[in-house]
Amino acid sequence: MLPEKFETSINFKPDGSYTYKYDGTAVNAFVVIEIHENGALSEKDEAELKRDAEEAAKTPGIKKMTYTGEGRFNVVIEQDLKPGQVVIEQDLKPDQPATTVEIFTVTQGKDGVFVVAVPTIEEKVSDQLRVLGIKVDGKMNVFLPSNAKVLAHNASGTPGLLSKSYSWHIGALSDQPSIKFTLEP
Repeated sequence: MLPEKFETSINFKPDGSYTYKYDGTAVNAFVVIEIHENGALSEKDEAELKRDAEEAAKTPGIKKMTYTGEGRFNVVIEQDLKPGQVVIEQDLKPDQPATTVEIFTVTQGKDGVFVVAVPTIEEKVSDQLRVLGIKVDGKMNVFLPSNAKVLAHNASGTPGLLSKSYSWHIGALSDQPSIKFTLEP
């Protein structure tokens, strides 16, 4: 699933564990393609997507997932993760699409450097999604503990008097927010 209109945050703790939060809408691009190519979904398909959302809402970390129609969902996620752990790991069947909203990846290199970045989407794919009416409008915040040393970032907002986070406005699938940092003992 792809994020559409959302706010997301990552709140790191001194040991590298973090809390991930997502609140917003998401879209199943495969469903939107199906609608674009064949017209409206059948009542059966709509009911199945609603059931899928109800089932996904039972996944640990997903606080709310409701199907709103036309391949779109309201989603609230809050999950505590260990260093290197993936957001909402799922056991998926081969033909089952992931129900998680992947906005970023968190990796830690052997050198101890943490990297928070957004997965790259090819320009061709981004253009196709735009033609389908899938637009991204979101805000991402990264909160770092006092033992963090930032090595590089491209945030539009940084911690100061009015904010405690590094922040980005994400207005397109091609936007590439990132931050690299280490955690000192």
